[in-house]
Amino acid sequence: MEILHTQRLILLPLTEADATDLFRARGDAEVMEFWDGPPDVTPSETTAIVDTLLSDVRSGAAKYWTIRLLHDGSFAGVCDLSEIQNRESAEIGFMFLRMFWSMGFANEIVGCLLDYAKSLGLKRVTARIHAGNIRSQRLLQRTGFRLVQLLSKYEIRPGVFRDCLRFEATLWELSHMSDRAQTEVW
Repeated sequence: MEILHTQRLILLPLTEADATDLFRARGDAEVMEFWDGPPDVTPSETTAIVDTLLSDVRSGAAKYWTIRLLHDGSFAGVCDLSEIQNRESAEIGFMFLRMFWSMGFANEIVGCLLDYAKSLGLKRVTARIHAGNIRSQRLLQRTGFRLVQLLSKYEIRPGVFRDCLRFEATLWELSHMSDRAQTEVW
């Protein structure tokens, strides 16, 4: 899997060894507030999640990266293109440690992943977010996504329902956006 980077971040393929770093995000209730699953209670729960994610990577259904600061390699979060469908579409996702919120990193990651999706020949990228996640709504709209569906009482896990929003970006429409971060594949 490719290594990607933006001006300030490097995206390295997720590995089993990243579970310890990822637990710092997945174990934080505030980080997990708008995620479908509850916070992980133990590092072994995160390790099991990483095993599942890597299985999706091996099957070709997803690509997961750790997000690290380019200047020192510090772990900042995780991002993905998942539910990859026959070179047609994928769903985007990202999660950051709280200490890296409000620094513009999510904007860089979304731009990077959209550029990468386009390089794969995908036609569109979707995002499903919880309706209360105003910051992600604004980010998605700012980066060229449009709201396409309200998912009322969407079951995010067995027996747990939330209102969600589905956004979509058609990649050919985004080819003229000049303010997105430049992406390079290493």
